[in-house]
Amino acid sequence: MSEQNDHENSPIDKMIRYSHINEVFFVSLVLLCFIGDLLGEISGHAAVFYWLLMVPVFFFITLFNEKAKELKTGLSIENFKKSNILYWASAFLSILLILMLRHAEDIDARGAAVAIHIIVAHTMFLLGILAGLRFYLIGAFLFLTAGMTIFMESIVGFTIILAIPVLFLGLYMERHKTIPFFGNMK
Repeated sequence: MSEQNDHENSPIDKMIRYSHINEVFFVSLVLLCFIGDLLGEISGHAAVFYWLLMVPVFFFITLFNEKAKELKTGLSIENFKKSNILYWASAFLSILLILMLRHAEDIDARGAAVAIHIIVAHTMFLLGILAGLRFYLIGAFLFLTAGMTIFMESIVGFTIILAIPVLFLGLYMERHKTIPFFGNMK
């Protein structure tokens, strides 16, 4: 019995039970995307490793986000866990293949960083099917910033301009609007 109470009092459990944790996760993901774009501007090599390291971070944030929803609604997330693991494992393997291409010098560091950025965008967008509107928005945000990286050299200012409506839509619409094709919104 005391083990269960210890588990309920763990720091992670307390964090997940915080009432606005999903909003904190969403804003954190947008900030992490912005940091990745900024690093891509500074150094292609840094961006490659940043996006590689973001895969487990994004994996755990999506998992914690759904765990918080599970605690609020009482619905099981076992199927989500399996799908989440498959999505992010696939993304990680794709990124490793991009790193092999980079090592073989078939693509440069900037090209590898953009390819990894697109893989992460694709994975986040697909997670929107299971996790809701916010993940669609983050995936779309990543796609747009990757496109701007490809077509424009300096995108940091445009990224900020794009981040504002993404944050608004993610924070407002998921709470106040029900759009049927955006997964389990509530």
